[in-house]
Amino acid sequence: MKFGIKLRVGSGTTEHRLEFRTGAANHASGGQLQFSLDGETEIRSADWVEIAPGAYSILLDGRSYEAWVSVSPTAAGSREFSVTVGTHRYRVELQDPRERRHGGVAGAQQGPQEILAPMPGKIVKVLVDENQQVAAGEGLVVIEAMKMQNELRAPRPGRVEKVYVAAGVGVETGTKLVRVVS
Repeated sequence: MKFGIKLRVGSGTTEHRLEFRTGAANHASGGQLQFSLDGETEIRSADWVEIAPGAYSILLDGRSYEAWVSVSPTAAGSREFSVTVGTHRYRVELQDPRERRHGGVAGAQQGPQEILAPMPGKIVKVLVDENQQVAAGEGLVVIEAMKMQNELRAPRPGRVEKVYVAAGVGVETGTKLVRVVS
């Protein structure tokens, strides 16, 4: 599987090509990835395990990393991630050519869509009101987890039908935050 990646750090952006190799034994909560970056002929390997919702332990080239990841769907064929490794925060846009061919982001279906908390945390700010029209990628809620604030965005254009939370409320993974309808 091949992906395009835009990596944003501060005001700088770099673009890369990432190719995952098949044959690695993976499960929903961990496994091993074999990959090459930017057309390198060397196949690299990384072991990973999800240690908490949105938190991953990664072993790469003999070094251990802990990464906190939150996902925000963006334009057709891409997804944007906020990735924090140690004290460094990155914005990563992953472009999947398979999704682009099918005309949209996975999960951007028609009909009502519940926006769920991707991790346990505290609601810092609710950015929308009920019955408000929103554009794809527009901020809905800011959630804080492990002293990091993550903005959850609208997966597609629509109307906010219901806001389930308020600022200051603690939430668990999977808690309903906002309902968006077409």
